[in-house]
This record gives sequence, C-alpha cells and structure tokens, in this order.
Amino acid sequence: MRPYNRAEAHIPDMDQKDRLLLQTLRGNARASLVSLARDIGLSRSATHDRITKLEEQGVITGYTITLAREALPDVRAFFSVQFETSAAQSALVHQIKRLDHVEGVYCLSGDIDALVYCECDTSEQLCDLRDALAQYEGVTGLSTRPILSTSQD
Repeated sequence: MRPYNRAEAHIPDMDQKDRLLLQTLRGNARASLVSLARDIGLSRSATHDRITKLEEQGVITGYTITLAREALPDVRAFFSVQFETSAAQSALVHQIKRLDHVEGVYCLSGDIDALVYCECDTSEQLCDLRDALAQYEGVTGLSTRPILSTSQD
C-alpha cells in the first residue's frame, strides 16, 4: 500500500458493496479475504480487487488494532492548547505530532485551538510532555485534562 497523500486523494463514489466491505473491515481489519467475500456476497478475487482499489484511492489508509483498556498506558490525557493568532498553527501541529507519547492532535475552532491526546507510562512523562508543549513559541495557553475513565460500547 502506498503512503496516503491527501492532496492526491480522490474519494470515489462508493456502491453498497464498498460500504459493506468498509463496515466489515472496521469491525475486524484482520478478517480473511474468504470471510470478507462471504460477508459482502462477492468472490474472493473481486473482494481483493475492491480492497486494492480502495487502498489506491486513499479510502483505506491503513489497518489498526483496538486494545483492551487494561493494555493501555496508565496515564492518558488531553491537553487543551491555545495558539497566538499570528502563530503558524499548521507548523506547530506538525511539531507537536512528532513528540513522544502524543497519539493524536485535533484542530478545533473556538477558544481552544487544538486538543492533544497522549498516552504515558508515568505521571513524570506526562509532566515532561506538558513542559515541552509549554515551551513552543506560539503556544499561549495550555490545560491538562487527565482521563479518569473510559466508557466503551
């Protein structure tokens, strides 16, 4: 699978089989081609061709796993970040994404410019990450929001 480039991406019109295939893969990204083909009512080769097409078109950009809560790091948090109006926010977001323990950066509109999700093994790592974020030129506000519990369906 080639790297996803949003600028080159063209999300095609998908038919019902494509949507069903995506839904099935979201439920189990490790499902065999035979199982997927059976679930969507196509042959194994037609299912493989559809997966390849969806990957090449940038619809499928990767495959992932879901961890049990017990397997997650002990310290998880969101940082609410505010940037200076004149700050190069896109560049800041790219720098933040590269920090150790940062798992996601979500840009928002309103009084908070970004939410940074992190997973740390210790409180000390969380403090170090907070200190690193606070040092970025262009960051004007920073709040730590530790996750106390997670509700999953």
